[in-house]
Amino acid sequence: MVQVHLLQRAIEKAINKPEYTASLPPLSEKTWMKILESTHQARAENDRLEFVGDALMYATLAPQLYAQYPNGTPHLYTCLRAVLHSNATFSSLAEKLDIMAVSDRVLQALTQRTFGEGALAPSKTKPQVKTTADMFETIIGAYYLDNGFEALFNWVEEIYSPLIKVVAETFFVQ
Repeated sequence: MVQVHLLQRAIEKAINKPEYTASLPPLSEKTWMKILESTHQARAENDRLEFVGDALMYATLAPQLYAQYPNGTPHLYTCLRAVLHSNATFSSLAEKLDIMAVSDRVLQALTQRTFGEGALAPSKTKPQVKTTADMFETIIGAYYLDNGFEALFNWVEEIYSPLIKVVAETFFVQ
């Protein structure tokens, strides 16, 4: 039986290693300002973007798992994708992402939301993890709308390839 908590722990360890680096997908200042607005209309749009981002992450991970492990079983793919696509993983990634390319205004807003390098919160509550993961999914949805599926797929492939390897190795050791 697969121990999901061991897979999750392996991903979190890999993300927190100093040699693991990843950057936010590049968004325009206009897109950032829309995401960071606190109006009712902006929150509703962010909820919609979060939905799109969640679905896109699910869709981009499947072909990447298939490509990295062409002889994998549906059970392998399902177990790995479940952990790779979890709020805990999204939150850990969000905390690790290099966000230094954003404006000071965006940086301040993201840091307040425990998002990005330097905002690590070692003991987040479950609602805090969910909030950070939701913001990650919102950014994914916005990036897709600004740049298309191919750009998103390439970005996800870059940051997830080493994580897929780590979680697969842990899966096979169990």
